Amino acid sequence: MAAYLLDTNVITRILKRQTDAQRVNGKLQSLLKQNALILISPIVFYELARLLYKKQAKTHLAFLEGFVARFEWIDLKRTTWTLAAQFWANCRRKGKPTGEGLDADVLIAAQAKEHDAVVVTDNVHHFKYLGVKHESW
Repeated sequence: MAAYLLDTNVITRILKRQTDAQRVNGKLQSLLKQNALILISPIVFYELARLLYKKQAKTHLAFLEGFVARFEWIDLKRTTWTLAAQFWANCRRKGKPTGEGLDADVLIAAQAKEHDAVVVTDNVHHFKYLGVKHESW
């Protein structure tokens, strides 16, 4: 069964109802019909929820809660943290970017690797050095 882990920017597009949100929703519906597994990382949820709480965006928070409830929540395990640390160290040794904002992506990549999932993201360049499958919808 195919598995897909949604990155923060993909869910943001849906929340903001950007022009391509319908395309993303269509792709999600198509994958669900094929029994694909759609994964939600607590890192992604945190990145989204913290900004919505700051803005006191109750409607968007309610939407986010309902949206993530539809999919498989995957918690961070000790093995996830170990793999993420290895990813980070490998990037640093190779001189690849690991700066601000990428710590979350390293953790998301580790979760994707553990679950043999494709990371769905607009930040393809963040994931290309981490050895995980990724797509931009």
